[in-house]
Amino acid sequence: MDFMKARAVVKELNKHDDKITKLRLGLLPGQTPLDFVQGYAEAFYVNPSERNTINVAFEGVDAAFIWNPETEDKNHLNDYIDIAAEKGVKQLVILSAYHTNPLAAEDIEKYVISKQIPSYTFLRVPFFAHHLNLYTDLIIKEKLLPLPIGAEGTFSPLDDRDFGEVAAAILLAGVTENPHNKMIYTLTGPKLYSGPQLAEKLSIIMNDQIDFRGTSQNEAEAFLIQAIPSELPNKDQLVKHYLEFYRLIRDGEIGITTDNVKKIMGDEKSPRDIEGYFGEVLLQTITT
Repeated sequence: MDFMKARAVVKELNKHDDKITKLRLGLLPGQTPLDFVQGYAEAFYVNPSERNTINVAFEGVDAAFIWNPETEDKNHLNDYIDIAAEKGVKQLVILSAYHTNPLAAEDIEKYVISKQIPSYTFLRVPFFAHHLNLYTDLIIKEKLLPLPIGAEGTFSPLDDRDFGEVAAAILLAGVTENPHNKMIYTLTGPKLYSGPQLAEKLSIIMNDQIDFRGTSQNEAEAFLIQAIPSELPNKDQLVKHYLEFYRLIRDGEIGITTDNVKKIMGDEKSPRDIEGYFGEVLLQTITT
């Protein structure tokens, strides 16, 4: 699922081929171009452990969107930043923290600032809506939403398509007179939901009763081990990351909303609420 945010950015950039000379897509081992979207000019593989592949990735690049997968060594992102600076990349849009407390981004952001890259923008996303894909089968088949977040913990899911639009808009703003240069944006959906409130919302969307069940950490761990594909690299690390993510929700550390999507995209653009994601994305996927 980690490629979904990149797919959203690439899909949006493909709508602006009149403004882009070449769109280059870096793939991690195990990914294929079909995981993203067609239309870009060039695709190649990047191994975060091999600096020469990163060098090739940034050759001749003016602007880049980069992020660190949840299960990758955080030092790999530093390598991307180092090489981007060495190669003269003029603009970076960086997903500096996601599925965690936004303040977790501070170390990597300070590192970027130290590199004197002409233009950079940091995006923090406490909760991507695509995380709920893990629970699609339970929601559809068993009418159940089981999460270890208690009844009071809240979160505000950001639709991946809104993220793609925001990242693309910042990249296309260029280097000179870019209003987003040296800015930090925390991106959320329009509303906060608790587990019971999300289940209530899903019941309306699906015209069926969906029940929320607050599970224990042990139950959640067992579910994640079963739900996350075994072939995924560093699966155990991802399970631990998600369990910590749920703790943050339960303890109220990511229960925030912002108006930054509208601030970046304009007053006419409001972030999609969760029914847009479930109604237009997940349910379509299930029925096709």
